[in-house]
Amino acid sequence: MTTRNPYLLPGNVDPIHYNIELRPDLTKFTFSGSETIQVAIKEPTARVTLHALELKVKKAEVRPAGGDWVRSKRITRSKKMESIIIDFGRQLEVGEAQLRLEFSGELNDKMHGFYRTSYLMNGQKTWGAATQFEATDARRAFPCWDEPARKATFSITLTVPDHLTALSNMPPREETRLGNGWKRIAFEKTPVMSTYLVAVVIADLEYLEATDRNGIPIRVWTNPGKRDHGQFALEAALHTLPYFAEWFGVPYVFPKLDMVALPDFAAGAMENWGLVTYRETALLIDPQNSSASARQRVAEVVDHELAHQWFGNYTTMKWWTDLWLNEGFASYMGPKASDHHFPEWDTWTQFVAQRYMSALHEDALKSTHPVEVPVKNPYEIREVFDAISYSKGSVINRMLEHYLGEEDLRKGLKHYLTTHSFGNATTGDLWHAIEETSGKPVTAMMASYTRQAGYPVLIIDSKKKRDRVEYRLEQRRFVVDGTKEPKRMLWQIPVGVLTSDSVQPAFEYMEGARHKLSVFTNGAGDGASDKWVKFNPGQSGFYRVAYPPDMWQSLARAVKAGAMPTVDRLGILDDAFALARAGYIDTSTALSVLMAYDSEQDFSVWTIISGVFHTLDNLLSPEPEREPLNEAARNFFHTIASSKGWNKQAGDGHLDVMLRSLALRNLGGYGDRATIDEARNRFEQFRNQGSLDPDLRQAVYTLVAENGDEKEYRDLLEIYNGTQLHEERVRVLNAAGNCKQEPVLRQLLDFSLSEGVRSQDTPIVMASAANHPLGRNLAWEFFKQHWNTFVDRYNGGGIGLLSRIIGIASGFTQSQELADVESFFQAHRVPGTERAVKKTIEILRSNVAWRERSRSEILAYFAEQKTPATTS
Repeated sequence: MTTRNPYLLPGNVDPIHYNIELRPDLTKFTFSGSETIQVAIKEPTARVTLHALELKVKKAEVRPAGGDWVRSKRITRSKKMESIIIDFGRQLEVGEAQLRLEFSGELNDKMHGFYRTSYLMNGQKTWGAATQFEATDARRAFPCWDEPARKATFSITLTVPDHLTALSNMPPREETRLGNGWKRIAFEKTPVMSTYLVAVVIADLEYLEATDRNGIPIRVWTNPGKRDHGQFALEAALHTLPYFAEWFGVPYVFPKLDMVALPDFAAGAMENWGLVTYRETALLIDPQNSSASARQRVAEVVDHELAHQWFGNYTTMKWWTDLWLNEGFASYMGPKASDHHFPEWDTWTQFVAQRYMSALHEDALKSTHPVEVPVKNPYEIREVFDAISYSKGSVINRMLEHYLGEEDLRKGLKHYLTTHSFGNATTGDLWHAIEETSGKPVTAMMASYTRQAGYPVLIIDSKKKRDRVEYRLEQRRFVVDGTKEPKRMLWQIPVGVLTSDSVQPAFEYMEGARHKLSVFTNGAGDGASDKWVKFNPGQSGFYRVAYPPDMWQSLARAVKAGAMPTVDRLGILDDAFALARAGYIDTSTALSVLMAYDSEQDFSVWTIISGVFHTLDNLLSPEPEREPLNEAARNFFHTIASSKGWNKQAGDGHLDVMLRSLALRNLGGYGDRATIDEARNRFEQFRNQGSLDPDLRQAVYTLVAENGDEKEYRDLLEIYNGTQLHEERVRVLNAAGNCKQEPVLRQLLDFSLSEGVRSQDTPIVMASAANHPLGRNLAWEFFKQHWNTFVDRYNGGGIGLLSRIIGIASGFTQSQELADVESFFQAHRVPGTERAVKKTIEILRSNVAWRERSRSEILAYFAEQKTPATTS
């Protein structure tokens, strides 16, 4: 028997329509409000329960249909349940009624609920207001049924200073000048929607506008002086909004789309229906000062948020257990739009390097959770906005498309959306819709990936027979520390095989713990030097593969020879080091695989190579004998960095530009003096002449900070203070943490909590400092000293920000550091941080175990590398 979630509101009264009026005071940072809610009373009751948090409800009255207004007898607040119970002292009969409330609250500085945001106008700090209601913060702005399934329509009215722009989900219906510097704007009534998608923005704003091919007006709104920076995002939306309408076969149902850049914003963006809000770095591109990676980021975020206009807004999960129906699909459909718009970006290869690998690493932890995750209260809900809901959700959607084919998936999704239009649905509803259109047993295959945590590793053994090789496969759950689960878990695995002789991969389905399959090839698997067999081709399945030593050798030879497809090269390398960390293979075997990548040319593969070297460097960071590792890394990055050079070349594509920056940053980071000197020279020229390629700035700033002291820090701070381009400020913060001078790092950490750094950006400083041992130690001590400040700032809102800061401790590698971290969090427990703490400690334990097991092996391996040192 399922126990009812006590945090859900009673079902005896349902909202039908909200008529909400809000009046912010941007000098006192407060707001007043009133609302009349049309409700349906489904059972006789004397009490009505709504969500309300940090609101002072001054008045409540109800009027049954055909009756008179009745004042409440008492209003009881529950801080734990974040609700109010309005007792009217008399029975309200079944039928419709009107509920009228008056309330007030604070325009907070926490970037959730109804909050304040600052910007510069003519050099003066100026204030506006905005909302962020997902997941459970509409209740901070107005009393409501703040659950995704308690949908209603909304009519919003805002009373604001008459020089400001006010926006909401729908277009304005009427604007009235009130005198005394105020105006009232009434907006059109919305379609039926969830409370977390309601939004308002009030600020000095200007816009760019265009109409998409379906006649939908699209505007990008910015603070004054930044309007032209919205052009790239506008073009992205003009492509993607009609693209999704056509792909889903379902029109965009709102009469307009506004996209607003907010200076203070906790998440990357928020898909509020008809009024999408963004961090400035996720929406604005300065043609003169923005990098290629920034343009890609903007396109990706815009595409993700516009996918939500269908997945999440048009059809909404019934409860946050199925958050992945929103985020997993937006994270999968977004890349479809990006790939369609910018095919030269090789989006799906980047998807594997980023989303797919992120999901594998996160889901290898014992502290992970199922995609369909039971959650009850707001703290639990906030914690599942993570790589499982986003990345694993998107990866299993990709696996589903590989199984069905794109057209069958498209038909199934259209059926799902139209069946549940303006309503709510569960994962089961999705599988049912796809099964109805495809005729395939989707539930049977997909349930093991959504209802249970983790994923399998296939342990491969082979036996040569006369004209074939028989492979024996065993599946078990893959855990980062290599431990076996006491309870056998099984997945339905689409086992694909690609060989040196095959044109297309072959697939079989594995349902049990063990499976056999045979490969008929001319020499593959029998030791021939140019023959190889690769499981999970294209990384289409969500699992890892543990090969025997001879197969690792043949795969490494294929990589070295350039015979392995790009996505498979990604998978081989990431699998090798994940398996080494978990103890399935010797770390020296993984290192031998790594050495096969020294002639690699693909950007996405280089991001994995870079990550591997960073991990090895971190494991050995306390060791004085690290120079052989640094030398190997320099040799690795020297070839690709030399081929790309410092200056853009004719024919450079988007990925060439990003690879150049990655290669130079790594080459200099592992101590190549010529690269460091060139970075410093270019920095000085930039400081004197004001010219530095935006695509090189992050690499240059970082190398200068890494090899600098107080002077370089002051120079970077001058750049930071001299720009209003948020992207440039983030570059400086990312770079400054790499400084190796303790006094400078202490200044930087203090600066991160000052008014000079927006609170959304403090975690950037903490994370950048934690990239190296000195900075990590200082950042950790700083975090402990300022624990109460961090909790006050970020807990209960700011999705993911506190978790990100907690995560800095996951880079430690020593047993005494582990003991310190465990001791601190044992004594400092805060609701809403449990998952982040467990994850951090689990990764830290894995680091300690891997280092203790493989430290000598890694040192010996690199000491034996006899390649000559490379200089330039």
